Amino acid sequence: MKTVKVISSNKKDKNWLCESSLILNEGAQNKEMELLVIFKDIAYQKINGFGGTFTQASAYTYNRMNNDIKKEILESYFGEKGLQYTIGRTHINSCDFSFGNYSYCNKTDDVNLETFNIDCDKDYVIPFLKEVINFKGNKISLLASPWSPPAWLKTNNDMLKGGKLRTEYYAVWARYFVKYIEAYKKQGIDIDMVTTQNEPHAVQTWESCIYNDEEEKVFIRDYLYPALKAANLDTKIVIWDHNKEYAFQRARYILSDPKANEAVYGIAFHWYSGDHFENLRLCKEFFSDKELIFTEGCVELTTTATSMALKANNASGGKCVATEGPWEFGECYAHDIMGNINNGLNQYIDWNLLLDETGGPNHVNNFCSAPLMCDTINQKLIYQPSYYFIAHLSKYIPVGSRRIAHSKYTADLTINTFLTPKDEVVVVVLNTTENKIPLNIKDVVSDSIVETNIKAKSINTFIY
Repeated sequence: MKTVKVISSNKKDKNWLCESSLILNEGAQNKEMELLVIFKDIAYQKINGFGGTFTQASAYTYNRMNNDIKKEILESYFGEKGLQYTIGRTHINSCDFSFGNYSYCNKTDDVNLETFNIDCDKDYVIPFLKEVINFKGNKISLLASPWSPPAWLKTNNDMLKGGKLRTEYYAVWARYFVKYIEAYKKQGIDIDMVTTQNEPHAVQTWESCIYNDEEEKVFIRDYLYPALKAANLDTKIVIWDHNKEYAFQRARYILSDPKANEAVYGIAFHWYSGDHFENLRLCKEFFSDKELIFTEGCVELTTTATSMALKANNASGGKCVATEGPWEFGECYAHDIMGNINNGLNQYIDWNLLLDETGGPNHVNNFCSAPLMCDTINQKLIYQPSYYFIAHLSKYIPVGSRRIAHSKYTADLTINTFLTPKDEVVVVVLNTTENKIPLNIKDVVSDSIVETNIKAKSINTFIY
């Protein structure tokens, strides 16, 4: 008798990642109601990993925790019992989740970058990355993104509030990327991918820089790609790195240029403007050779139970308290990740790996939540619902798995289906309704079926 492994989490019981099993019945031809039909012989894109972002805030927060909690963090994110992360993102120069704005070359008009150095990353970011690499025993695939060039390279002479890269400094900025990659390589850290600019359409109160379609295309095609090649670096270039509503338009414009197309490895995107899953599908349909990479998404701490507890505590003069956020924030994560996967996503990189009890540190008060929040005062680690929702995917979908075809009978369930390199089928089912929903999982190739009910407000992973 064959069985199916089941991993379930539901809001009512507040029991996370509970394991059980179901019977896999053979001979399922006559079942026709309440079906999820799986075609494991029809494969789509490859899943190339899950991960999070090594901001200065995350690295500093990690550094403030005791050794036991540090070990728990490493295991929880990168270990066999944890999320099994294999990829990550970090920032070139400062971002909003830094202590303040900084660059690696602050000397005005240093066009030869003679004063370039990454010393500001050596206190926290680089040590954190090295600890993760040592813990895993192998490298983490890293993507690096700039939030802004140094102020003297920009039209507004400020790393904050938008502005543009001065055209006369395109070549200097391209060499800056090369210097950064080479400096990190000397530290034993490989930068596998770079994006041109984090959120190139957003004028922010924090570090930001604006590129239109033509500007990004020209910078990549004529400056960044040639500079990487001249330095014999195989770091890949990823475009856009902003919300999904414009992802296809940006890709269509840049990749219609043959030379730019040759230079570009993938398309990066965020979630802040809504689902726009169709844009990802268009990207995959028109540019099937390009990697689709989610590079940022989070929920604001100001709306969580954590923030309310903190405010109450601060008002009473007590010590700060961090609490678990609402279940629905986890649903938000799962809805977006699963929708992205069904429309072509290859890699998923969450925002901050860690934040402290305030949702920072952050130099512009742009506080948010992270899957693991650290109460640095009481030395406690608080697991958020987002952690467990990500786990339902990242723990059970190893690198090299492929999304496979399925057909479902109801729109009330969000479903992903995969075939792993070990030829296991993984089915992830999200139910955001208040009702229990029956489901018969029918594998067409093996002619077998699993009969189950999906609990209200639950996420479930089936493996057979």
